[in-house]
Amino acid sequence: MSRSFTVLLVEDELADAALFQDMLAEVTQEITVYHVEHGQEALDYLTRTGPYAGAIRPDLIVLDLNMPVLNGHEFLAQAKVVADLRAIPVLVLSTSDHPEDIHRAYDGYASGYVVKPGTYQEYTQVLDTIQAYWRGLVKLPSLEEIGSGWR
Repeated sequence: MSRSFTVLLVEDELADAALFQDMLAEVTQEITVYHVEHGQEALDYLTRTGPYAGAIRPDLIVLDLNMPVLNGHEFLAQAKVVADLRAIPVLVLSTSDHPEDIHRAYDGYASGYVVKPGTYQEYTQVLDTIQAYWRGLVKLPSLEEIGSGWR
């Protein structure tokens, strides 16, 4: 795929964020990852507030659920009511496999839910599948198609 692909990673655990980025780099070099540590920072990034004035619109948001300040569920509740943000798919990547968390995430318009794998090999397979699905199999709307304010 020649088109650049951008991911906004919303993850409060710095070790988990570094692991995600390092393992994704092993799978592909063609994805740019921007990392923020909680839901409020993600909203600031997506609304280009403060230090994020020049932010690049992500093609995919990868969202942890359990974070300080604004958790994943609260982020979904606020982000999915904003017209310019509604078309950006959100993939929840969480340690929780609790049915209530899964149901609540989909009720909040998450596009997918993946439980963080337990081993390095499983994590690599999950990331390979995620990138192949979101970069290759799924047709995402272009900025022109959705009439977004992002340019």
